[in-house]
Amino acid sequence: MMELKHTEHYNNIPPLTLVEPSTPEQFEKYYDLRWRILRAPWKQLRGSEKDMIEKDGYHLMVIDSNAKVIGVARLHRNSPQQVQIRFMAIETHEQRKGIGKMLLLALEAKAIEWGAEEIVFEARANIAGFYKRYGYVTLSPGHTLFDSVHHYKMHKYINNNK
Repeated sequence: MMELKHTEHYNNIPPLTLVEPSTPEQFEKYYDLRWRILRAPWKQLRGSEKDMIEKDGYHLMVIDSNAKVIGVARLHRNSPQQVQIRFMAIETHEQRKGIGKMLLLALEAKAIEWGAEEIVFEARANIAGFYKRYGYVTLSPGHTLFDSVHHYKMHKYINNNK
């Protein structure tokens, strides 16, 4: 297991660890959380939580003190200047405890390390406010997933302070 440089305490919960999944077992848990949070509520099949560029992404997960995966996200390059966040998901009973912030800040740090100038993504409408708190701006309405999940195209400039 490749652990990143730190653990965090949030809202009096045990330490959380950022991990880059590297084993088949870790990826199984990683994808299971993505499916359960982002696809299963809309009766989507297993496998729908993945896309064709999984192998090119930077995958990150948060595990709790019991080694349970409670948050996941992926970052990938759209171009040398632009990266995209996809598939961010937090275990339902762990939401609003700082796990999303932990993932987002780690992904931003990786984007800066890669030399990117802009982060883009499509946020579900019900959580767009979370991203706005961290300096992301809504560009336009995005797609509607499963005929009911509305998204907004959002972005933030990094590195060059545009």
